[in-house]
Amino acid sequence: MEKGLEKHMDETFKLPGVAAVLCTDGHGLCLGAKGSAPKHSSGPIATLAAMAGDLGPSSAASPVVCIESEAGSVLIKSCDNLTVAVFKAT
Repeated sequence: MEKGLEKHMDETFKLPGVAAVLCTDGHGLCLGAKGSAPKHSSGPIATLAAMAGDLGPSSAASPVVCIESEAGSVLIKSCDNLTVAVFKAT
């Protein structure tokens, strides 16, 4: 894993309330995970990010997908060919 990506994942993982961080490429290949992030979810996370981009009006910025449950939430954002999912505990 690239050292820059690992450094950003470590910094994000240390933020209050963050239970896990997962990074995937545009094809759903898991590039890295910290904490309790399920690595097998990298494909669906990449797909959700791509589909969310198709829903809204055409713009340069991709949307942020937020999935909430009683256990916490997952924030998903794509940029270029990288998708990041941040799992937050309640």
